[in-house]
Amino acid sequence: MTDKEFKSIARNDDGERSLKLRLLTSSVVLYVIAVGFSAMFNLGSFDKLYIESNVSQYLVIGRDLQRRLESGIRYGKSLNQFIGIDKYLSEAKSDILNQVTQRQHTDTNRESALKDSDITVSVVAPDGTILYSDNKYLLNKKLPREAIDIQIRSSEKKKARGKHNYVKYQNTYIATLPVMDNQNARVGSVVISFEEKQIKAFLDNLYSDNLKPVIYISISGFLLLIGLLHVVIPSKIGTRSFSKKKFCLVIFTIIASVQILTSGLSTYKFKDHFLKANKANTLTTTRLLMRDIEHLLGQGVRLNRLFNMDKYIGTVINAAPELKDITLYDRNSQPLYRATKTRMTDFQNNKDCYDEWLAATKSEYNPDYHVKTDLIYQNQFRGYLAANTSKEILFKKIAEIGVDSLTVIAISILFFVELLILIFKYIERQVESGNGPVKVHYGVMRPAAFLFLFGIDISVSFLPLHMESLYVPILGLSRDTVMGLPISVEFLFVGISILISGVWLDRRGWHEPFMVGLILAGVGVLYSWLAPDALHFIISRGVVGLGYGLSLMASQGFVITFSDARSKAQGLAHLFAGIYAGSICGAATGGMLAERIGYSPVFLGGAIIMFSVIIYTLVFMRNAIKKPVYQTVKAKAADSVIKGKEIFNFLTNRTVLSLIFLSSLPAAIAVVGFLNYFSPIYLNRIGASQSTIGQLLMIYGICLIYFGPLISRYVDASKNKKLYIFLGCTLGSLAFLTFHILEGILAAAIAILLLGISSSFVLASQSAFALKLKVTQELGEGKAIGIFRSTSRVGQMLGPIIFSSIIVATNINQGITYLGIAYLLTALLFLFLTYKDRKTVVMEDA
Repeated sequence: MTDKEFKSIARNDDGERSLKLRLLTSSVVLYVIAVGFSAMFNLGSFDKLYIESNVSQYLVIGRDLQRRLESGIRYGKSLNQFIGIDKYLSEAKSDILNQVTQRQHTDTNRESALKDSDITVSVVAPDGTILYSDNKYLLNKKLPREAIDIQIRSSEKKKARGKHNYVKYQNTYIATLPVMDNQNARVGSVVISFEEKQIKAFLDNLYSDNLKPVIYISISGFLLLIGLLHVVIPSKIGTRSFSKKKFCLVIFTIIASVQILTSGLSTYKFKDHFLKANKANTLTTTRLLMRDIEHLLGQGVRLNRLFNMDKYIGTVINAAPELKDITLYDRNSQPLYRATKTRMTDFQNNKDCYDEWLAATKSEYNPDYHVKTDLIYQNQFRGYLAANTSKEILFKKIAEIGVDSLTVIAISILFFVELLILIFKYIERQVESGNGPVKVHYGVMRPAAFLFLFGIDISVSFLPLHMESLYVPILGLSRDTVMGLPISVEFLFVGISILISGVWLDRRGWHEPFMVGLILAGVGVLYSWLAPDALHFIISRGVVGLGYGLSLMASQGFVITFSDARSKAQGLAHLFAGIYAGSICGAATGGMLAERIGYSPVFLGGAIIMFSVIIYTLVFMRNAIKKPVYQTVKAKAADSVIKGKEIFNFLTNRTVLSLIFLSSLPAAIAVVGFLNYFSPIYLNRIGASQSTIGQLLMIYGICLIYFGPLISRYVDASKNKKLYIFLGCTLGSLAFLTFHILEGILAAAIAILLLGISSSFVLASQSAFALKLKVTQELGEGKAIGIFRSTSRVGQMLGPIIFSSIIVATNINQGITYLGIAYLLTALLFLFLTYKDRKTVVMEDA
């Protein structure tokens, strides 16, 4: 709605005052939603970080027990008949009570302090059966299913030995560490379980300390917002110019400032806690290491003759992510043994160690990162251990928090834009309702599309991972192929429902397929939440796909119905902006939520969002719910009949076949296979968090929003549109070839970026190219594009199946590189087969 439309709405003083009140009220609602949304996610983010830092203190003791068990296994002991393990369990329990719970007790009240009966130390078999425990009642019982899953995943993931592997089961935290044999195979796990009451009390104290400044900042922002809006919004809008840009700028600036300040304050508080926890963990580690050294001294070994002590310290360093280095000194402060993340040094036997000697003998250390423990044996000072915690891990944690905070702000901005559109439409509708019938505007569909895609894509970052947790063998297919079946079935039904929706739209109007699609998609996502096994989950995604296709096509039908020739392109552009924004927000939000509350509850949230779209439709779009006027002229009816010959000519045309099989299908396979299937599995298996997966998937949607419109202008102005198709497919192939050079998160991020730019080229140019073909004009643009788009759904269905073969491959990087080469070859073949079609088939622009 333009500024002129706003002025024409407020024609009298009462209307102007009412409009100002509505704008102020709507702004307050927007502020509360945006700041509340940010606070909710920040609270969840810091909740998890604080819990991790507390659990890590138990895992320090667990890693010591893990080392002792693995050392015994290396010397021939069997975990099933491990002599002396009861002593190890008792010592571990005593260390937890004396060093961890007593330290945490100082941060909580007396009632929440953990007692001996609240903590259990056990060793379990690979199947979860408890072999040894300090609680004899638990012997031969099994861990809960959730704890078994976490110990399996912890041993499968790369770099898992340094990860925080824990799960909350009922009111108990269960932390696990894998025990490996000489062949690096898991033979069991160390399990430490403890009641949640101490962590819960710690978090309660933390919230009470941090809540006041957050409330002060929020209230200050609220008052500043009201004050500035009173200045920006004049009392009589008709007498002074009202600027929507200033109005939006004020709201955006205040909301963003409040979010940044609250996130910064929370980060600062966490930094202090993280340093304190790391220093405490380091102190516990050095004391346990000192115990082992005293044991060796008790056997008559001299301090400067501890064989392989540098290597032993190295194993401690490598298992503790918070440690940077540990050095053992004699009584004269001369370094004897030292280990860092990259080097182990015995200063008595290693002459090429001048740099390490300099680092070990420097006199000044930062007290925030330095821990010193004296070695007292037989009441005599023999030396000391000095350890430094890693600054890099602190910076990494703060960087992760920063990325999460920026993600929340980015999601809030996209929410902000859609809510502003909704606010303007609401005010316009309220004012116009007093002046007669309300005119239907195509823009009211954008917020609905945003919310719909938000609910659909809220699970996109973990769909195959959830299927993995429900896995059962199906038709002899491999595990990785079965993990992709829900995505394939969903897109199969999307293609079917798009064909149904087209006919339904023409006969009954946009509203029936749209509402039925919303109901089916909502019920399907709800079914996904309740699905007890893999088969039910696959069926649920088919229902989602059926509803998704119906509503997606109906939303486009709505825009086409309520726009004219001049506004049709703009209306569709607005619609797809809402769709892409919803997809971005859904993927990122779903990833962050899944990391905090698990996969299943996120489906429930998605269903609630989709059912809310039904309410929105009935409130804001009810005037548009009407059947189309049927054509009664026989000539027009005859024109709509599809002739078999025209379809045959279209489907057998060389250029059309090249476009479908060498461009559309490979592009669809690449996008859905890589984004929806491969990326979540690959990133999860290299240890990336669920939040990181969701954030990386945002890159694709951002490319479509910002690169898509820019590239479309050049495509529309060009007569050689197939060159843009070739360029897009080439960029898609380069996305996969990236894995030949790089790996890990960086490779995935670059690949997603290139795929986003590739799709910006391909989506803009494929339809434009197809519309200029003679066979398209003969068949009819609508029918031709409908057939063309349906074939791309086949590629989307095949994507997960094709990429599952890469997951199965022993060398994933090599497999995806071969796929990139194949994609490049199809692009070259497309260019070759359509090279001579410009004059004979393609209709030139006048």
